[in-house]
Amino acid sequence: MQEQQRAAQSSRNGRAKFLNGSIDRMAAGLIKTKAEVSTGTAKKKHEAAVAKANQKVAETKVKTTKVTSIQLEEKNQKRRNLINIQGANLRISERLLIPNIQLHISSGDRIAIIGANGSGKSSLVKAILGMKNQTAVLESGEVLLTPAMKAVYLDQTYELVNRQYTILENMQAANPHLSYQLLRQQLGHFLFKYDDVHKSASVLSGGELARLAIAMISISEIDLLILDEPTNNLDIETVEQMVVGINDYQGALWVISHDIDFLSRINITQGFKFKEQTLQMTTYLPSTPEQYYRELLECDK
Repeated sequence: MQEQQRAAQSSRNGRAKFLNGSIDRMAAGLIKTKAEVSTGTAKKKHEAAVAKANQKVAETKVKTTKVTSIQLEEKNQKRRNLINIQGANLRISERLLIPNIQLHISSGDRIAIIGANGSGKSSLVKAILGMKNQTAVLESGEVLLTPAMKAVYLDQTYELVNRQYTILENMQAANPHLSYQLLRQQLGHFLFKYDDVHKSASVLSGGELARLAIAMISISEIDLLILDEPTNNLDIETVEQMVVGINDYQGALWVISHDIDFLSRINITQGFKFKEQTLQMTTYLPSTPEQYYRELLECDK
């Protein structure tokens, strides 16, 4: 518009000069031609800018059909103690699995635990959280959990997802305070659209259950997020988004995983290992993958 106004003014000035005799007809014609060329150039630039903007809009629409960013909501950002275990024993049924456990977790801590299959990694989590229908318990010593701590446990079978609920009902249960519109929007980010949200969770595949579980976590208010082999059923793109979401998350994080590439990218601050029926701190962290991998191999011996 500015270019058009300038061209029109230039044309008017040229005509005025011709009429008052300041310039001859040829000079006035040159001024008019120059103004018309300037207007045409501005129009072409404008059309090119519009085309570029339309292309960006189209590309954005394509991207919204894929999993977008996972935003994990922390319940409380203040630094505080969440779990303190001093000298407790982990027992499964009649079997003493790990004696004299020493473990302290505060908000903001990011810990990883490695160990051989069956060493007690998942059992320790279940015992601390007092989960139903499990035989692992902590006895003796001191076990202190902060009152009203909100912990979310994502296990390998996605028990977080209630199979009796629909996809939408699971999201509503994860955060009853969110509006229907926001829930549908978040489900859309995780590729659950249209009437699919009314499907029963019982018919979902392993990958779909993983996506729904992560979608539920993304809207939950969390003090402690516990991930048990979280990358097992995820495609590369969803793992990438999980890394981004976890790195934005400010609450406490506890990860059980053998995926060293994943662990090396989520800023683990403390490492623990189950070895020879004891819970020990690791010498290295996943940020030094080769050394950490050697420790992992030692645990499996």
